[in-house]
Amino acid sequence: MSNKHGSKWIRPAKRLAIYARDGFACVFCGEEERLTLDHVLPREMGGTHKETNLVTACLSCNSAKRALTMRAWFAMLRDRGIETEGLAKKIKTHTAKPLNIALGKKLLKARK
Repeated sequence: MSNKHGSKWIRPAKRLAIYARDGFACVFCGEEERLTLDHVLPREMGGTHKETNLVTACLSCNSAKRALTMRAWFAMLRDRGIETEGLAKKIKTHTAKPLNIALGKKLLKARK
């Protein structure tokens, strides 16, 4: 499923709050540039836009993951020689944290 809405499917303050929650780094590789949001459970498989289903991902990881399940994505990473031990726990920990929308709004205001 292509995202015909671009980044308009999520409010900018919520996007920034998720980036802040995840330490402004890709949860998969740690990259801090060209950040996007990735659905833990892909939309094609019933995933939602809720913050509990979204993590920060760099453009490279997000593009490579596509609509794969986490299990399939981790298998692909392992096939490439990338260690995935602890990654599921890290994602679960991040998505369980409460979102600080006030911080997201503050960051958004600072960008303008």
